[in-house]
Amino acid sequence: MTAVDCEFDGAPANDPGPALSLTDVTVRFGGITALEDVSLSVEAGEVRGLIGPNGAGKTTLFDVISGVRAPDSGRVILAGEDVTRRSSISRSRLGLRRTFQRVQAFGWLTVEDNVLTALEWHGGGGGLAADLVSLPTRRRRERERRARVAEVLELCGLTAMRGELAGSLPIGLARMMELARAIVDRPRVLLLDEPTSGLDETEATRLGERIQAIRRDEACAVLLVEHDVGFVMQHCDRIVVLDLGQVLTVGAPHEVQSNPAVRAAYLGED
Repeated sequence: MTAVDCEFDGAPANDPGPALSLTDVTVRFGGITALEDVSLSVEAGEVRGLIGPNGAGKTTLFDVISGVRAPDSGRVILAGEDVTRRSSISRSRLGLRRTFQRVQAFGWLTVEDNVLTALEWHGGGGGLAADLVSLPTRRRRERERRARVAEVLELCGLTAMRGELAGSLPIGLARMMELARAIVDRPRVLLLDEPTSGLDETEATRLGERIQAIRRDEACAVLLVEHDVGFVMQHCDRIVVLDLGQVLTVGAPHEVQSNPAVRAAYLGED
């Protein structure tokens, strides 16, 4: 079993527990163990990094957390609820959001409508009849949703291109749009998978600023997988290092950066 010290100084004193907690998660593919007894947690308002060499198990761990893959053993606790055997949709409705390495966009919709889709599962109330007669309550809910979308577009620097087709966006703006869609329905836990991939330095800086605003303003727990070590060191409170499916170490950025085992496994140094 891999025990991980997961305290975070920024957590409120009366917090009932971590926003996300994994205990002894193991995943096997035939005779290959992709994850072995992995335990970690992320507090509300914390940005936690997850790094490791290729094949360390980072994507598999994200799949387990988001409900894409069930673990062979272990537990996933989201906002105090055991969701180990619950679907990805169920987890999403509890406040879990995820972005992907490859941008997932509805290219034929506008930026605004792409973000709005994340709120549609709430429904409008009244069913088809309410749609046909445009009841006042339906119109009010639509105004509230549009106002929330406008707020998030502003946060992510997308207001000026809200009417642009998503498929026409350059990669930097497309990633911002995906981030906006992930947070418009206020998240408890946000999983970011290689969010700086394809971004230039200016775009990565802007993304880092948005992540800090989200964790502060939304009190959201963020778990970040990223190959850009400098980005991780700058924006994460604590970092978990995976190696060969196991937790190698966990600590503050300066502790991880100076750890000889991390430098050997991840940075390829002796």
